[in-house]
Amino acid sequence: MVFFDDELYFTKMPNTLQIEVSPPLCATQERQIVGELLYEELKQIQTDIEPSSSVIKADLLFSKVGKFVVLTGRISADLVLQCAACLEPVDFPANIDVKLAIINDEEMVSLIPDEYEPYLYEGDRLLVSDVVEAEVTLMLPTIPRHDVCPIDLPKSSTSKGFILEEEKKNPFEVLEKLKLN
Repeated sequence: MVFFDDELYFTKMPNTLQIEVSPPLCATQERQIVGELLYEELKQIQTDIEPSSSVIKADLLFSKVGKFVVLTGRISADLVLQCAACLEPVDFPANIDVKLAIINDEEMVSLIPDEYEPYLYEGDRLLVSDVVEAEVTLMLPTIPRHDVCPIDLPKSSTSKGFILEEEKKNPFEVLEKLKLN
């Protein structure tokens, strides 16, 4: 992880998004952060995407709008997810326009300009990779699926390979018989 607060680190900044920044300082300096997040660096979404996914790329700019620190830019990746129906890989292009108000006080949420979404962080520093992963997480489908699965799936209980559940007995059946007598 890289920490930076001065000019030295920005001129020699690595291409990773695993960097901790001071949002107010970056906004004052209108810092642009361009980098990549590798599959191995993911903490939040590594189990949701396949290792064959491309790197996640981000081009982000810190600035100020009124008294707010804002982060704008673009995040993109060609992700590979697992189809919930056939369990085969499904391509999922991710192209996200970022417009965040970076805050560390929950009471400020109601004051954020309408065109920005809040991003709440704790402490004095912000890990840029956490922001990127959170934005990607928000756009992932709940249940990834192909439009048309590449393999045939059973369509009904009469299809070959379809497994029927055992018929369960009604626990109130005994009471029903007593009622009839």
